[in-house]
Amino acid sequence: KTSTIAEEDDHVEEAVDDEEEEQHEHLWSETLTEECPETDAALKQQQQQQQQNNNDVSFSMRNNLKQQLSRQNSLSSNATCLPSKLILIRHGQSEGNIDEVLYATKPDNAMRLTKLGWEMARMAGKALREQLPPNETVHFVVSPYARTVETFHGLASAWCDPEEFSHILNRSKRLKLWYSKLMEMGLTWHEDPRIREQDFGNYQDPHAIVKAKSERHRFGAFYYRFPHGESASDVFDRVSTFLDSLWRSFESGRAQNYVLVAHGISIRVFLTRYFRYSIDQFHMLANPKNCEMITLGHDGSGRLLLDGRCELELSEKKEKEGEGGGGGDDGKNDAQQANGKDGNGGEQVQKKGSATAATVVTGYKNYSKLRTLPPQYVQPRSMRMSWNDN
Repeated sequence: KTSTIAEEDDHVEEAVDDEEEEQHEHLWSETLTEECPETDAALKQQQQQQQQNNNDVSFSMRNNLKQQLSRQNSLSSNATCLPSKLILIRHGQSEGNIDEVLYATKPDNAMRLTKLGWEMARMAGKALREQLPPNETVHFVVSPYARTVETFHGLASAWCDPEEFSHILNRSKRLKLWYSKLMEMGLTWHEDPRIREQDFGNYQDPHAIVKAKSERHRFGAFYYRFPHGESASDVFDRVSTFLDSLWRSFESGRAQNYVLVAHGISIRVFLTRYFRYSIDQFHMLANPKNCEMITLGHDGSGRLLLDGRCELELSEKKEKEGEGGGGGDDGKNDAQQANGKDGNGGEQVQKKGSATAATVVTGYKNYSKLRTLPPQYVQPRSMRMSWNDN
């Protein structure tokens, strides 16, 4: 009995001790809170900052994932709407290419192809048809200038020669039947003035144009604006809107392949815009030669990549005097082009004694890269990194 009473007393003492210890810890905790409010606020702020950091990281990860998915969806969409090939072709040799004085009395938009220009267009049509996948539709977008429309006619002759309808005397009816035959074969086309030649003014004074082109080389080919005309940056703006329209045409499924028949500067600007080249890279590019083709191919994953270019091969053919001829040098050299002299020049026929030498198209050759100017003719921009960068 005495032992039981002692054990009960021990339990009571332990309960009292535990209760006192709890009260002591509670008082100690209250003392800390009352004596160090800054510590508690700092801890709370640290927790809030950590939560904010976690939220920022989470948002960044979600945003990156969203952009990645959007990019993948865009490429997936492009993979279904992009054409098999997008080919850019410069017009054949024109009257203005061999005699720039004509610009003083004849509008730029009215310059026609020379005899050599027609031969170039027909040969380029054969090369074009070989590059396109068989039995696929083709849509041509053509600059409304006379030389580009005639180049389109020369290209289209590779599918159906208009001479097949020469027995029809009425020209309008003959043209309509030829166009109908081309459409039956899967060719369609329309004109778009946004890929026209750079405007150099109306009737052009040859001496003033030579001076302006010399100034352009010193000023910068991309920014120099011809009096009453355009700069390459102006062409860039209208080609940009054209590219938007072209993309919508891709999405409509209008054709399986597209061909643009345009001009040297508009093709250079198109490539700069599409591949996002810098201005320095634009200045490095050389104008395509007459009837040179630049091919962009679908890589299967939603991108159009450079497949290369096709350049016509020319040679001189001796003819007896009086047999006539046609042709001309394929183009001015890179030094002339860098100095601002556009086009392809040279006399069509060169006399050599009792015979003449005429330039003829002998074939075409493929290259993997774009034509560029020699380094000595490229004028790079100079920009400082800081005020003290000399």
